[in-house]
Amino acid sequence: MKDITNRLVAGLVVGAVSITGCAADSITMPKDDDLAAEGGKEDRWNAAGDPARFGADLEYRLDQLPRNGRSARPAWPSTYWPTYENSINHRWNTTDCNLNGTEAQRVNCLSPAEKYDYAFNGWRPSAEFFRLRPYQPGNGQGDFDAAYYDQLGPLARHVSRNMGNWRAHDGIDNDGDGTVDEQGPDDYDGIETWWGLCHAWVPAAMLEDAPQRAVTVNGVQFYSGDMEALLIAAYNQSSADMIGGRCNDGTTENQVDRDAQGRPTNVACRDTNPGSFHVIAANFLGRMQRPFAEDRTWDYQVWNQPVVNFEVTKLEEITVARAQELVGLTGSTYTHNPAAAKLFLVNSTLTYITESHASTTPNEPSAYERRDRYEYILEVSSTGRIEGGEWIGSSRNNHPDFLWNPRRITRSSVPYLDITRVRDLVAQSRQTTPPPTPGGTVRAFPGTGNVSIPDNNTTGVTSTATVGEALTIGTLAVELDIQHTYVGDLRVSLSNGTTERVIWNNQGGSDDNIVQTINVTGFSGSAAGTWTLKVVDNAAQDVGTIRSWRLLVTPTSGGGGTTPPVGGAQTFNGSGGGTAIPDNNTTGISGTATVPAGVNASSLGVAVNITHPYIGDLIVEISNGSRTFTLHNKAGGSTDNIVRTFPVEFTGSATGTWTLRVRDAAAQDLGTLNSWSLIVNP
Repeated sequence: MKDITNRLVAGLVVGAVSITGCAADSITMPKDDDLAAEGGKEDRWNAAGDPARFGADLEYRLDQLPRNGRSARPAWPSTYWPTYENSINHRWNTTDCNLNGTEAQRVNCLSPAEKYDYAFNGWRPSAEFFRLRPYQPGNGQGDFDAAYYDQLGPLARHVSRNMGNWRAHDGIDNDGDGTVDEQGPDDYDGIETWWGLCHAWVPAAMLEDAPQRAVTVNGVQFYSGDMEALLIAAYNQSSADMIGGRCNDGTTENQVDRDAQGRPTNVACRDTNPGSFHVIAANFLGRMQRPFAEDRTWDYQVWNQPVVNFEVTKLEEITVARAQELVGLTGSTYTHNPAAAKLFLVNSTLTYITESHASTTPNEPSAYERRDRYEYILEVSSTGRIEGGEWIGSSRNNHPDFLWNPRRITRSSVPYLDITRVRDLVAQSRQTTPPPTPGGTVRAFPGTGNVSIPDNNTTGVTSTATVGEALTIGTLAVELDIQHTYVGDLRVSLSNGTTERVIWNNQGGSDDNIVQTINVTGFSGSAAGTWTLKVVDNAAQDVGTIRSWRLLVTPTSGGGGTTPPVGGAQTFNGSGGGTAIPDNNTTGISGTATVPAGVNASSLGVAVNITHPYIGDLIVEISNGSRTFTLHNKAGGSTDNIVRTFPVEFTGSATGTWTLRVRDAAAQDLGTLNSWSLIVNP
């Protein structure tokens, strides 16, 4: 058996499908002598289990802690890229894939690592390469082409040899069991099917923005699953604050020893202390609305998950006698923690995100939420401070082994993989305004508004917009204003003729309303005709309305005069693009756009593209003469970047100079005004 004492490993069962976990030398666990501190007892947390290890400003007083909370930032589900399937060099996607087709179709068949090599590492495979067969687990020792591995690009080669299934087909008895390259079902020459990158998926899912749609760069189409894989691999080694010890008991060879009360005698198998657990969950999710990570199981296996919600369902002060009964002791003195002046029985629920499968479009996080319920005693001092606790009931065998608070990386730990390039791909996939077209005119075509969306109905509702002009599509976008109290219920698609594209796929969780402009790809040729917006509500209870929507067409050529046809809109590009925003500066920066005489507006839109790592610092305003409109006022907290079109309620003559002003009202984070434009709706 491979020694994974200091490795993070994980597993998952989704429905009837078993998806097992991961192992990597990614995070150093506390030393055994730390775990033995304070007499080796986990009733009151020891040095390794102290919540202060998370490095945050924590509240310890029980009566001051919230009883529920949810992360303001969603964590996205993805596969853990199993080692035995060759990690992120696994060819997972068959959409638009044809190994005998065009170059673009062949490239679409490639793994995320191969696609990255093709786009960014200068790798160009020969025609022969696409006929070579990679190793497939379970197909037999010789049922693949060894030449495939000789022709890989640098990233895919590194992944296969160092993070993938190389040892399962290298002709060596790697695990010393007398068999060379055994083929499963659970052991591939020492590779267990539960090994993979969940230790890297968890921080990536918590700290990086999720890809939203496919993007094409340097001749390669990257789907959501591809970009997720690259983000995850970049976090193969990352820093984190840790609470609790790594329990290696619970295997067939090493069963768990227990004391008379049924508690594991190994301290590392008794933590995380429930007092530490409660302090972290209530502070991070309740007070700060921040996620954290957990190993869900206390034994040999490590199941890493992002934790996104916490709720106390029962909090009851109990007597010493009752506490003794619950922990399996008798007598009138509570012996587990002398510092305990009060004892509380607690039932709580923790919500975490499970792994999913790689997909061409994002997997909706709410569909992968799972819940664990815990029962424990909190030990509270005379000043009301939580000092420790004891797991009781079924929670003795089912509680988090350790908790961890990952850090965002600045560089990838994997050679030949640049995290900046990957983040650029994701940013493009999340772009919500049409790319600027110098000198071009955006045509706006309104669809039918005030349409009710039927609840929990697979048929949904449709609204149409008509383009009565002979326009050749350059870029296409949809401006949405959909009122709904749980946008994660919604699937929104746009169709024209026989072509349909999904532009919102049950994402956004419990957020209210979709008010944004979304780029749409996959349409070409003439824009003339009827365009249909379809909205389907896939879940019960929450309802909504299509308040309004518009199809925005930027033609490739023609129709670019200053006066658009009836029903169209004019776009005026602003100056100041590429200007750095001074940090913590009340003056800020500005740019102008000039609207010629005779242009009237029924409303305005301001398309803004700003790069900034903490948009809660920013104030964005636009003014014309004595009129000033605030577009963004220090909202969004730690969210990255502002890339959206802001509606402005304005009527009358738009003639004159419009000035956009951007100010950074706090220190530390820096950004840039990339571009902006004024959209005048007739």
